[in-house]
Amino acid sequence: MPKSKKLQKQIEKKLDQLSQLLNKIDEARAINSDDPATWDSDTLYNLVEDLKKALQLLERQKSKHLDDFGKPVVIETGLCSLVYSYQSEDEEEI
Repeated sequence: MPKSKKLQKQIEKKLDQLSQLLNKIDEARAINSDDPATWDSDTLYNLVEDLKKALQLLERQKSKHLDDFGKPVVIETGLCSLVYSYQSEDEEEI
């Protein structure tokens, strides 16, 4: 499988995950600042967790371990990096 196809599959998977998280995050719109009955701590806690997961999908996840050059080891490539790599490959093919 060409590398761009592999990147495309990884991007599609992460975009699907992000879309699902954004749907959950959108549920927070039901919180009304004028209605204390909607101020549910569980909803807010879930919102925090979903936002953390969304950030993890977008950003590189780095280990506390360092490589030979003293830089943190990337253990999960983020969506932003995958898209950048995909676009860079497309530019190289032109």
